[in-house]
Amino acid sequence: MKQLLKIALGLVLCLGGFTACDDDENVAVSGFSLSKTEIAANAEGGKEIVTISSEGEWVAKSSEPWLSISPANGFGNTECVITIDQALQNDAREAEICFMPKGQSPQTVTVTQLGYGKMIHVKEADVKIKASDVLEKRYFEAIITANVSFKITYEWLTENEEGAKLEDWIYVDKKNEPSFNIESARPQSYKVRFEWNMNPEWIERQARVNFQPILEDGGNPDDVTVTPILITQEASPEITDDRAGDSLAILTICERMASGISINSSENMIYWENVKLWERNAEGLPAPEAVGRVRAVNFGTVGTKESLPQEVKYLKYLETFQVYGNENTMLLNIELGSDICELKYLKNLQIGGYGLVALPKDFSRLGSTLEVLDLSANNFTRVPEVLNKNDFTKLKSLKFNGNRRWTVNSLKDSQYDKDTELGFHINMNENPTEIDQLFLWENLEELVLSYNYLEGTLPTYEGQPEWQKEDLKQYGDTLNYLLNKRIPKILPNMKRLSLNLNYFTGELPKWLLYHPKLMEWFPEVLIFNQQEMGYDSQGAPVKFSNVPTNFEYYFEAFPLYRNKYEVEGDEEITDPEE
Repeated sequence: MKQLLKIALGLVLCLGGFTACDDDENVAVSGFSLSKTEIAANAEGGKEIVTISSEGEWVAKSSEPWLSISPANGFGNTECVITIDQALQNDAREAEICFMPKGQSPQTVTVTQLGYGKMIHVKEADVKIKASDVLEKRYFEAIITANVSFKITYEWLTENEEGAKLEDWIYVDKKNEPSFNIESARPQSYKVRFEWNMNPEWIERQARVNFQPILEDGGNPDDVTVTPILITQEASPEITDDRAGDSLAILTICERMASGISINSSENMIYWENVKLWERNAEGLPAPEAVGRVRAVNFGTVGTKESLPQEVKYLKYLETFQVYGNENTMLLNIELGSDICELKYLKNLQIGGYGLVALPKDFSRLGSTLEVLDLSANNFTRVPEVLNKNDFTKLKSLKFNGNRRWTVNSLKDSQYDKDTELGFHINMNENPTEIDQLFLWENLEELVLSYNYLEGTLPTYEGQPEWQKEDLKQYGDTLNYLLNKRIPKILPNMKRLSLNLNYFTGELPKWLLYHPKLMEWFPEVLIFNQQEMGYDSQGAPVKFSNVPTNFEYYFEAFPLYRNKYEVEGDEEITDPEE
C-alpha cells in the first residue's frame, strides 16, 4: 500500500512538472541547454534532431499527439529525435516539447508546421505594447515561419485629430534584419526584433506589419496564406494645462529618462525635492495663473540614449531646467529635440554630461528669455551656429567646458580624429576667426571654455573697436591705460572667463592681460594653466610664452586696483570668491 502511495505521489509531481511549461518563460538555466528552440516543418512532416546538454536527469513531453520525442527522458547529454506527423489540413499548426530538468526551470522547443501550399505564419499575430519605456525595453520579437521569400511592409492605421497618419513608429533596425530569401520549399523560422517609439499622442494607435510574398516562379501572391501582425500601442496619459498636468509631466519625464531622482507620487508636489513652484509674491512671476505651477525642476543623473522627452514642453511656466550626468556619455550622439524650445519663460537651462552633439535649428526661439546656458561635458565638436549673440541677446552665462569625448595628452599622436571624435576642437593657428563667435559676444558676463581641445595662439583682435572715453563711467580713471595704449575692447562685461586645461601656445594677447576684470578671473588657475604634460598638433608642449611672474605690470596700469586685489606683502592674486 505504501508503495502504491509513493507511485501515485510521484505521478502527481511529474504531471505538475509538465504543466509548469505552460506558465514559465523559456529561459536558459545553468547546467541544461538545448541545441535549438524553434523548428519549422512542412506539411509532409519528418524528423528533427535536438541535442540536450545536461548535468542531470530530465524528462520531456509533447503538447500535441502529432508531435513525439524519443527518448522522452534521460541523464546527461543526449540526442533526441522529434517526429512530426504529416499535416491533415492546409492551416499552420504549433506544438511544444517541454523539457523538465530535475530541480531546474523547464525549457521548450516550439514546432511550427505549415499546411499544404505556400504560407507565411506568425506565432503571435496580436501584439500590445506600452506607451513608453526605456530604450532598451522598447522592442518585441516575432517568430515568423515561412516556405516562401518575403519582405516586411507597414500599414499605419491611426490618424490624429488633424487627420495626419501616425507613421514610422515601428521598424526593424538594419543591424537586426535577417535575409528572408528561401531557396527551397523547406520552411524556415525567423526571430525578428521590431523596435518601437514612444507614443507622444493621447490616443491609442495601431499599425499592421504585413509580409509581402516574393515569388520568382511567376506565381500569384494571393495564393500565399499570410498572417500579419497587428500592433496596438497604449495612449500616453493626457497632460492638462494645470498643476496636475505639471506633476504628471515630471513623473513621465523621470520614467522616460530613467532619472535617478526618487519621487513619491503620493505626496503633494510642494514636497518634491527636485521641484520648485511659483509663489504668489515671487519676483518675475510670468502670470497670475502661474502661482503653484512648476518654476524649476532638476532631474539629476539619467540613463537615456535619446533627447529630452516631449513632455518637457508641457511645463508651461518653467524658468529653470536641469539635468546633469548620463550613462556612457562618451558613446552617445544625441541631438537635442525642439520640445524644450516651446518654453516661453525659460531663463536657465542646464543639460550637462548628456551626450549632446547638436542643438535644434529652432533653438533660437529661447533667445528672448534665456540668461544662463550650461552645455558642459557633452560631445560637441563645434559651437553650434544657432548659438550666437544676435539671437541670444539676454544670455549672460555660457558654460561650454569639458566637451571631451576622450582624454588624450598629445593631439599629434592621438588615435582619434581631432575634428570629429575627440570633442570641442579649434586650432586657432589654422582657423583664427572660429572662436570669434564667443570672444566677440559683448554681453556675456561668464564664459567657461575649460578642459576642451582648443589649441594655437589666442587672437590679438587688432583692428577691433577699442576702449573709449565713455567707458570711464563704468570703470573710472583706471581705464586711462587702456585708452593710451589703444587696447581692443574684447568681452567688456566679462566677470568670469575660464580657458584653463586646453592646449594653447604662443603669447597671451594684450586685450586679456590688461582686461579690467582680469583679477576677478583668477587667471593663474583659470587662464594661464594649460593641459598638464600636453602637446598640440605639432607636438609642441602646451603653455603660454609670456605668462607674467607677478602682477606688478597690471597694478601700474590700474593703480586703483592695487588695494582691491593685491595681497598684503605679496603681489599674487587670490580667488575673488575667497
